[in-house]
Amino acid sequence: MKVWNQAPLVRLFIPYITGIIVAVYQPYFFYNILFYSSILFVIISAIVLIPNFNVSYRKSFWFGFLINVSLFIFAYQLTIFKTEKFSPSHFSNYCTENTFVYARLDGSYIEKEKSLKTVIEIIAIKDHEKWRKCNGKAMVYFKTDLLAKNLKYGDEIILQTHFKDVLPPQNPEEFNYKRFLSFHNIYSQAYVKNDDWLALNKNSGNTILKFAIGLRNSLLQVLENNHLSGDELSVGAALLLGYTDKLDADIISSYSSTGALHVLSVSGLHVAIVYVVFNWMLFFLDKSKNGKFFKAILLILFLWFYAALTGLSPSVLRAATMFSFIVIAKSTNKHTNIYNTLAASAFLLLLINPYLIMQVGFQLSYLAVIGIVYIQPKIYEGFEFDNWLLDQVWMITAVSIAAQIATFPLGLHYFHQFPNYFLLSNLIVIPISTFILYVGIALFTFSHISFLAKYLSIVFTWLIWILNYSVKWIESLPFSLLEGISISVLETWLLYGLIVLFLFYLYNRKYKYLVYALAFCIAILISQVFEQANQFNQNKIVVYNVPKTTAIDFIHSKQNVLLTDSVFAVNKSRLLFHIKHNWWDLGLNDSKIISNDYSFNDLKVKSKFIQFLDKRLLVLDKAIQFSENNSKKLNLDYLIVSSNAKMSIGDITEMFRVKMFIFDSSNSEYKIKQWKAECEELNQDYCSTMDNGALEMNLD
Repeated sequence: MKVWNQAPLVRLFIPYITGIIVAVYQPYFFYNILFYSSILFVIISAIVLIPNFNVSYRKSFWFGFLINVSLFIFAYQLTIFKTEKFSPSHFSNYCTENTFVYARLDGSYIEKEKSLKTVIEIIAIKDHEKWRKCNGKAMVYFKTDLLAKNLKYGDEIILQTHFKDVLPPQNPEEFNYKRFLSFHNIYSQAYVKNDDWLALNKNSGNTILKFAIGLRNSLLQVLENNHLSGDELSVGAALLLGYTDKLDADIISSYSSTGALHVLSVSGLHVAIVYVVFNWMLFFLDKSKNGKFFKAILLILFLWFYAALTGLSPSVLRAATMFSFIVIAKSTNKHTNIYNTLAASAFLLLLINPYLIMQVGFQLSYLAVIGIVYIQPKIYEGFEFDNWLLDQVWMITAVSIAAQIATFPLGLHYFHQFPNYFLLSNLIVIPISTFILYVGIALFTFSHISFLAKYLSIVFTWLIWILNYSVKWIESLPFSLLEGISISVLETWLLYGLIVLFLFYLYNRKYKYLVYALAFCIAILISQVFEQANQFNQNKIVVYNVPKTTAIDFIHSKQNVLLTDSVFAVNKSRLLFHIKHNWWDLGLNDSKIISNDYSFNDLKVKSKFIQFLDKRLLVLDKAIQFSENNSKKLNLDYLIVSSNAKMSIGDITEMFRVKMFIFDSSNSEYKIKQWKAECEELNQDYCSTMDNGALEMNLD
């Protein structure tokens, strides 16, 4: 109770964040909300201001209830207000087949294999020969050419295109890109050809953001001018500036597998280093009368200047806001509760953008800070070292353990993996990345002094090489990564409940907390028992929706065989994105990938004919040829048409009795449309994965 009284903002934050989450998952636009909110405000004001009411309002249950309800309603309505699709002027209300749009680029583009991906902000849309002011954002893919590459943030353009809704996940447990974009108020996408857009040579972007992006691009040029390239350039740009576009999949995988991915995203660690450095450099201001006030102003300016260096990325904005509140709190010479400070920074950030709460980075960063603030001191106090070096090593170890305890349930839920050597990687990564940050800032500062810049760039390159080598070495160690873990949202909450209650027991030694913790542990075990029972009894066939690829999964108990082409079979990134998350969710621990004939237990594959349990299938592609004198029709449960097979549905039904035709995503849209029309004419059951997403058939 004492803790709650010391952190009133934390108590108020609970209904506030609850209102946001409810609005995200159950959005509804209330037309009379302003009227009801005004009545509630009048009631609360009366309780506080009228003498006859305010005698005991601080202890009143109803007063507390009204405050909590008010915060909930305010947060709910704020989230709805920030949801652009509810706006009557949202551009989607006026879109036609080929719409003329007046827009500006809302960020830099990301270069893909054949296109440039960027977000545009709609300014106006042409409606019956008149331009109508609109709002809203859309994801746009420009065909790559020199003109498109010259586009930059804030440039205004006119384009003619057809906007489509962003597709939901096309395979079970696949990353929900549609929901991810919706949290950024993006609901539509379009592909724009070279001749369908025109740059207006006018830029109306936010001045501060333009400055930040321009500054970051200039500093990237500094790195390139000093002969950084390859992994050293990509990691250096990510670590110093938060620029991750140059990172390749292998580097990201290595850092993720070792628990060091946080250093590639400029966030709390980097801002903390900047804060410590400049706080030390400005120590002389502590001695003067108004020194602390000026020091606070300078520290905040330095923090936000560094945030500008990174292009004002969301992660560094969070960190800069948190440390700004800490600086202000310290400058007032008052004892402040760190949890109140964290809650205040979160209040402000969510007031600006309520959807930040749905970002994984926001969740992990605040949990990590809470873990470090609450758990790290207690771990650190467990051992004392007289040796300075050993004490520093133990401090970093305690920080790593505390942050991991606070974040690992969420990491398991989102990323399905756990880095077993996170302690070792952080002992290496944190000191080296700190030195890299110092040397990098020095390189930027003295970039115009060629002699200094030359040697600083050599040191900078070698430090990054050592960092990359260390991370890859740790990744190569046996059992470096535990992957394939899948826990539900409920199990994630239960894990956090178990951790909190067990920590309360350790620090308060009250038996009731241990009993509650054991109850949570039992609930997790029961959930796992039911999940395992379902997994051992599962039998299913999954035809995945993978562009230009045939991929069919045969799942029996906790084993599976994936039939696909040899190219997709070795593409780790595409397998991970489209399929492996489903394997982990189903608890599959013995997966095989085949491209040719196969026979084992209940699955037999021979010349594209498949027998799985009691189901008979055929994968028909353009390479298959049949004998014309085959007089007897074969019975098939499923016939999977792939690779633009040259046969018509009528020809196929002359040879097979088919319960269901399945058209996978290795076919063209034109061929699928033709086959669908034939099936409807012949009254044949069919399914197209390109239209409906993956087809999952339970065989129980």
